[in-house]
Amino acid sequence: MKLAFIDIETTGLTAGYHEIIEIAIIRDIDGKMQLYSTRIKPNDIKRADAKALEINGYNDVEWIDAPYDYEVVDEIASWLDGCTLVGHNVQFDHEFIEDLCWRHKVTLRCNRRMIDTITLAHEHLWFMDSHSLSALRLLFGVSTVGSHRALKDCNDMRTMYYKLLRASALRRLWWRMRYQIKKTLS
Repeated sequence: MKLAFIDIETTGLTAGYHEIIEIAIIRDIDGKMQLYSTRIKPNDIKRADAKALEINGYNDVEWIDAPYDYEVVDEIASWLDGCTLVGHNVQFDHEFIEDLCWRHKVTLRCNRRMIDTITLAHEHLWFMDSHSLSALRLLFGVSTVGSHRALKDCNDMRTMYYKLLRASALRRLWWRMRYQIKKTLS
């Protein structure tokens, strides 16, 4: 199975209205990891939600040389071709990517089956109050420095996916005990 771990940063929460401003894709194919990451210059920054831009660290300086979406849409679709998408709330990412491709008349040929790491977290870490990527980072001791940037979030989410995928009952018990201890101490 060809997996494509994806994460996007956007100018807001509504696909079709807001835009992708950063994307990271990590493909795992036949045991080999391939990486694609780019910032994308927004076409209409006036539509952006100020809070979204603050969270993902958008600034004009870092995006000055970024390509526009029409310049990278074919490459993004090619990277996802034939892959099963894996993401933290993967439906959100997929909707934005699907809208991007639709607007530029590019066919998106990824597998319709997707894997959501939030669902995996709910199944394996049912005892947690939150299954956000930040909460998982805290549990697993992964740094939050640089979070809400596509490449960092994509790489961390990939790490969480493989931790959860290979989790034994004993490992899940250990995580539960660690979580309860941390919760008691805070």
